[in-house]
Amino acid sequence: MPTKWTELKNERAREPAVQAGYSRARSAYRLAERVRLLREARGMSQGELAQRMGTTQSAIARLEAGGTYPNFQTLERVGGALRAELVVEFRDAAPPALATTVANRVRRVVGARSRTFGKRALGTRAKVKQVSKKRKAS
Repeated sequence: MPTKWTELKNERAREPAVQAGYSRARSAYRLAERVRLLREARGMSQGELAQRMGTTQSAIARLEAGGTYPNFQTLERVGGALRAELVVEFRDAAPPALATTVANRVRRVVGARSRTFGKRALGTRAKVKQVSKKRKAS
């Protein structure tokens, strides 16, 4: 059993639920920071952004503080009000060994298909070359 605060904190930080909580909070903060930076770059106040979105200034303040987890519709409204494109993407959070395994499988599948396609394409290119040689000879 940990006897010091730092030991307890370090022990709990390794728990999956704690790590998931920190990850979610980090994502909310990044989103909040991005919204604030875009708003400031556009020279808008929180009140102006709220008016364009049809919400309140306090809702924008909570969003920019990272205190909320907005839904997709809200993010679309923020993007529209800021005249910014909303981009949603997935990044591979799998352990490197698993990510490498998945990438190798994808390469094998795509490679097999592209080899087949390549053979077809080569056959077509060979026919095109034959036709163009005939035309030059004429």
